Amino acid sequence: MSSTTPQHPRSAPAAPRRLRRAGYAGRVLALLALSGTALAVPAPAHAQEAGQVAVSLGDSFISGEAGRWWGNSTVAAAAGCTRGGTDRAAYRKRLICRYDPQRVYGDTAVHGAGTGCHRSDVAEITGLRQAGVTPVNLACSGAETRHVIDEAFKENTTSQADLLAEVAATRQVEAVVLSIGGNDLNLSGMLRRCAALYMAGDKRSCASTGEGDRFLAALPATEQQVTLAVQKIRQVMRQAPARSAGYRLILQSYPSPVPSSSRVRYGEGSGGKTATRTLVGGCPLWDADFDLMHDTLAPAIDAMLRRVATATGAEFLSMLGAVEGHALCERGTGQAGTLDDAAELGDTMEWVRYGTVGAKISQGHQQEAMHPNAFGQQALGRCLLSLYRNPGTQPCDADTPRSQT
Repeated sequence: MSSTTPQHPRSAPAAPRRLRRAGYAGRVLALLALSGTALAVPAPAHAQEAGQVAVSLGDSFISGEAGRWWGNSTVAAAAGCTRGGTDRAAYRKRLICRYDPQRVYGDTAVHGAGTGCHRSDVAEITGLRQAGVTPVNLACSGAETRHVIDEAFKENTTSQADLLAEVAATRQVEAVVLSIGGNDLNLSGMLRRCAALYMAGDKRSCASTGEGDRFLAALPATEQQVTLAVQKIRQVMRQAPARSAGYRLILQSYPSPVPSSSRVRYGEGSGGKTATRTLVGGCPLWDADFDLMHDTLAPAIDAMLRRVATATGAEFLSMLGAVEGHALCERGTGQAGTLDDAAELGDTMEWVRYGTVGAKISQGHQQEAMHPNAFGQQALGRCLLSLYRNPGTQPCDADTPRSQT
């Protein structure tokens, strides 16, 4: 860890543009790594100082992956120390620019093989501090349902269910929030293949080669595994002390990280490694695959998780539209320039991380790509806070208050 004082996340703008409800490398290399991450938060020991706690379990979309970044920067800005103010891990020491991801991810920053849960200081669960509960983040980037149920993974030396039991043994658990299933579906593998087609200039898309159909065919098996994960959490909480008997179990879905093709601000062109979508936008996909992700696959995952919540009696929080209006490469958003302070530009920035720029300019880790950045994490936190304060199934959409964090 650096001896300098860690940066604390600044709040998102008080009243960003309202979200719209739409239908769901370098820099390229990051995209190819995509969803292989999930997050975990401070160890259970951190909860021992708390009274009432809310616990997050699952994968990268709730652990806080990509929370290091205030949006994305232009290639020119990326060469600077703070990358247009986007890099929250940047600091100067004796006039030398340095980077310390632990300023954001703590001891879950990548530090070798089998590490990198990437539990960030702006992870979604931290939004519940405003409801008077202490957040405990046990999620881990890359986690699958088995890592919730009965297997250790990365910094989590035992299953997330076992870690939850440790917390519940000493603390009053008010809520357990779960995000899981994306890695069981191997979304990252599918997107690698989609991006490879675009970068090769291959006119075929994932939509035209049946990738979408194969993905949809895998949903029933994943639905069963997510159900088992929810049942495991129920089992753990039944064995917890009586003070946690009134806990709430919230199952959430995923935000669509990309817009539909009609909303992409860069033209499709002929593809390739030097295409604008590849080198500038960090979103190397054919139009058909933007539509496949946004309009078909993301809603299908959302519907699957909703069924699990209904069948198991869990509350359901749809995150499908959580970054609408601020998705990767979406029209109406932008990247930070060399003279910008991205932290002040949340209303106009992308809320999804594009990735690194490869050999020329290294930025962060590939596993951060296609995940909600610090602005996006704060948006997810507002959605969770809204549901927590107003129980009942509701989507994270244009009606979600935008000034709570």
